[in-house]
Parts: sequence; structure tokens; C-alpha cells
Amino acid sequence: MTGYDCIILGGGASGLFAASMIIKLTSGKASVLVIDGNDRCGKKLALTGSGRCNLSNKNATADKYHTDDPAALEKCLGSFGSSDAVAFFEDTLGVAVVSDDGLFYPATYKASTVIDSFRFYLEESGCIFKLGSKCAKIFDKGGSYEVILEDGSSYKTRHLICATGGCTYPSTGSTGAIKTLLKGIVAQDDLVGFKPALTSLNSKMAGIKALAGIRCRGKVELTDGKTVTDSSEGEVIFSKEGGISGICVMDISGKAAAMLDKGIKPYVIVDLLGASSAKLYKMIEDRRLKFGTRNVPGALTGLMPRVLCEFVCRYKGIDPETKMSELGDKELKSLTDSVCALKIPVDGYGGADKAQVSSGGVKLSAVNGSMQYRSHKGLYIIGEALNVDGRCGGYNLQWAWSSAAAAAKGVASDV
Repeated sequence: MTGYDCIILGGGASGLFAASMIIKLTSGKASVLVIDGNDRCGKKLALTGSGRCNLSNKNATADKYHTDDPAALEKCLGSFGSSDAVAFFEDTLGVAVVSDDGLFYPATYKASTVIDSFRFYLEESGCIFKLGSKCAKIFDKGGSYEVILEDGSSYKTRHLICATGGCTYPSTGSTGAIKTLLKGIVAQDDLVGFKPALTSLNSKMAGIKALAGIRCRGKVELTDGKTVTDSSEGEVIFSKEGGISGICVMDISGKAAAMLDKGIKPYVIVDLLGASSAKLYKMIEDRRLKFGTRNVPGALTGLMPRVLCEFVCRYKGIDPETKMSELGDKELKSLTDSVCALKIPVDGYGGADKAQVSSGGVKLSAVNGSMQYRSHKGLYIIGEALNVDGRCGGYNLQWAWSSAAAAAKGVASDV
């Protein structure tokens, strides 16, 4: 059995970052083994930001995430934030980073640049990679851990970092394996079931499929029909499956999924144009005066796509062929209200193959500040394997860096 100072399960974002920081903090003295079931590391990282790799966000604070322990999350992010991550990428890995409205990207805008920089640095520093064979079992030997792979090989370490990810894009290796691998080690009460967090929302609303491909920029609010529980702003995209997507929709999708799983009916209220009700009413009223002989969609051409206008008309019980001049003030107000607050019932959400990240994993409250599982010395859990998920825009990668840095410091102090 081969022994290492640290074994890292998972060669994704958090795993690669943890390995790199351990190498740096120990000046290359620590022996590190990275194990990944894929034939190459960073497979899921290559997909982030549509391949552009949004590395971080200067506004990465705990209120942008969902977790069971916000205080611990805030402390971790405060200990290693976006400026620290950017400095590490630039000074240690040699990745030039640019800022785009508070979002950080590699200057090449290519995720492959980041992956290559990790690989070159780790290989040159003596880090060992074991690729193409998944971990089958983990044994706690009391002071050390034995890792057995599917190919039968086994490895021993005093420091084991689990960076196995969540349950999204299973083709990249993220299958929620942490639950199986740590069975009998992590208490059942310390585990939260995985589910998609940043994903699309489906709706059976009549006629919504006809809006496929329509994009609008405004605000979305999530409600149970009475209380608004979350909101976001940005581009809303109507999907061909029947429903809505876009960054702002994905931001609220985790809570919508949780509501559905609890048997609560969620609704998304969409502001289709992002204009105030008073301003929009005036715009529609002006078009009634100027284009009164046109039907309603024709009169509102220039404000919104015809198919969207027809949808809103039918939603309010207005015949789209009605002449604009025939609409009274009450109908104008009703039409305005619908454009400013279209209420879409949510009947489902995109699965693991469509979600960018997942919620769930080992509770953050079950690990200490070094991401070490409280009741098992030397066992660290980082990244998406922990019950932390953030909004779109670099927040989830920042969590990968922050949690990996915390674990790396813990390992380096004990090597």
C-alpha cells in the first residue's frame, strides 16, 4: 500500500486548488495524490461560465449562498475571498485575471487556461495523479485513512480531502458519491440530500411553449402565492420544454425546487420589460392614441414580441384581434399589470443533467474552520460536497477556492 501526506478525491475545481495550495504552503515537501475517475482532471470546470470560467465575484458574501451555517460560511469567505483567489491564480499559477463589472475571468476567457495552469503547476511540483479509476471504499484506520479504488489499488494517508462534488452533470463524474463513500463515517444527520440548485423551471401554463426562444430583461420573484421568498434580476429565457430559464431564474430555482419537494406550489412573477407600472401604462396609452386602428399586438409592436403580446392578451382574457382603440382604461391597466407581473406557475425543474450546481451534501455545521469533519481528524470535505450553493456569477467557484484553501491550510499545518 502506497502512502501519501494527503490524498484528494476529485480533480475538479476545489480538488485542484487544494492540491496546489498544499504544495505552495509546504514548499513542495508534502506528497499529494489526486484521484479522479475521469481520464483528465477539470472536466466539469471546463464547462463553467459557458467555457469562459467566471473565477470569482467581488461580492461573494454569505448572503449570496444557501447553507445550513451562514456564520461559518461568512467566516470562511472572509478568510479567503475573491482578492485572495485572484492573487493565487496570478502569482502562483500564472493566470492573468481580468475584472468585468465585478466578475473575474482568466484574461483568455477560456476555462482550459485555468485547467492547464493547475496541471502544469502540480505536475512540476511533484503531485501524483491517479486518473481513470474511481474510489470504491474508504476505511478509517484510526489516525489514518485507507482508500481503495475500483481497480483494486489501495493508498494510505493521514489527511484525506473529499472533493467529489455534488450531483450535477453526472457525465463529468459528479454523481453525489460522497454519500456512499462516507457511509458509516459521516452521521446520517450530517447529510443533506442532493438536488439541482441552479437550473431551469418548468411550467404547464397554457400556451407557454409558444414563447420558446423569447428573451426579456426584467425582474423575477418567487412566491408561494402569498409571500415573496426570493428575487433576482436579469435576462429571462422562455424554453422549448415549456418554462423559463436564464441566470436570474436559476438564482431562485433552488428555493423553487425545495418548495416543490415539500408539496408547496411555487409561482414566479416575471416583470417582462423592467419598466415601472406607471411608465408602461403611459407607453401603452400613447399607442392606443397613435395606433388605435391596429389590433393589440400590432399596436404594441416595438414594445414586445408579437407572440408574447398575444400570450399576455389571452392570459388576461383579451382577444388579440381586438382593435387597440376598443380597449378601455380598465383593460389597459390589466394588460399593464400582466406585463409588469406575469404570474407563472412552476410545475417542475431541470434535472441533474441541466443544473449548474446542486444543493445538499455534508452539512457545513458538521465541519470546523479547516473543513475537517468534527469527529474524524484528518478527514476534510470541500466544495460542492458540502451543503453550500451560491447564485450564478462566480460565487460557486469562489466557494470551491475558499473551502479548498481552508482545508489546505489545515493539512499543511499538520504535515
